[in-house]
Amino acid sequence: MSEDEEEYIAVSDVKQYHFCPRIIYFSKVLGVEERLTESEEKGKEAHNDFHIKEKRRTTLFGLKSIKPIQKWTALYIKSRKLKLHGTLDMLIRTNNEFIPVEFKNTKAPNKPQKGHIYQIVAYSLLVEENFHTIIKRVAIYYSKEDKILIIPLTEEMRNHVLWTLKQILKIIYTEKLPETLPPESKCRSCEYFWICKRA
Repeated sequence: MSEDEEEYIAVSDVKQYHFCPRIIYFSKVLGVEERLTESEEKGKEAHNDFHIKEKRRTTLFGLKSIKPIQKWTALYIKSRKLKLHGTLDMLIRTNNEFIPVEFKNTKAPNKPQKGHIYQIVAYSLLVEENFHTIIKRVAIYYSKEDKILIIPLTEEMRNHVLWTLKQILKIIYTEKLPETLPPESKCRSCEYFWICKRA
């Protein structure tokens, strides 16, 4: 990463903000390294396997209604305008649209997590700028159940990501610990709980 890119927000920060805004404070203001759990290490390995397999597949997870004519995996993209960057798991192009795909090494939830949704929407903004297109829908693939969710992309979702980027920058520049806290049940699975402890 170049010195210039160090000033960028990572798309993963959008996901983290929606899990808990304090993660941005600990990682970006205090510079605390994330402690990877065993499940996260396995998730990284699963991501690598996913990228290898997807390079040779000709369909989108067996969906006959979506026929890719071009596909990119582990696609690094950035926006100077948004000061945003990240590596998208997969981008497919059909005859009439681009569809960003996010891989999750988990079971499919009854309702997708906000962080997962806004993470893929943030990638969509990057794709729109870099490929001069309009994204109509996004996909989240949950590998443990081999399930894919196709979600229509709305202007409200785009605007929420832009709002989130402003909130992240506000935390970084003011260097203030956010007061907003998630339900305590989420805290025990957080890599930053050891330093936060809901102080």
